[in-house]
Amino acid sequence: MTNKEHYSVKEEIEKALLVLLSKKEYTSITVTDVVKEAKVARVSFYRHFSSISDVLDTIADQTARKFNIEFLPLMDTSNQRKLREFLFNYFYQISLNHEEMWALDAANISPVSKYLSEKLRKTFQVPDPSAASMSEKYGLAAKLCLLDGVAKKWVADGLQETPEEMIDYVMPVIQML
Repeated sequence: MTNKEHYSVKEEIEKALLVLLSKKEYTSITVTDVVKEAKVARVSFYRHFSSISDVLDTIADQTARKFNIEFLPLMDTSNQRKLREFLFNYFYQISLNHEEMWALDAANISPVSKYLSEKLRKTFQVPDPSAASMSEKYGLAAKLCLLDGVAKKWVADGLQETPEEMIDYVMPVIQML
């Protein structure tokens, strides 16, 4: 167990679900699995959550909030310093946590993506498609796909370049979008 000051049963349950999602199919994960993985009592689970989907919903909410805060620099590419800082944090975190990233079992990609997509649609303002320019409609999606694809390739190739080299490569492409 961690230092009691920083210990949160709720966070342990959320982490446990994420670990289980990398090992088994979402639909076969039970509350018993989660409490065993989190090393908490069943009553603690129900004190914080009503179901497994409630845990996933909470994780999706947190991710959507984080997305809104952290990915906003991608929208304004005129502020090079802020964009560079964002990209450094993005690639640096990947270099530290690449083993845990993209670790979801293939069968779980769909339900997790569904939850996250719903949250992002609710929290992120999408312009009226009939009045929006191509850049307004597709710019963020294109930037996110670019970052995701480049990051996955970087990890697959063994992180041979530094985060700074990745930034120098990606930044001009993002600014074009």
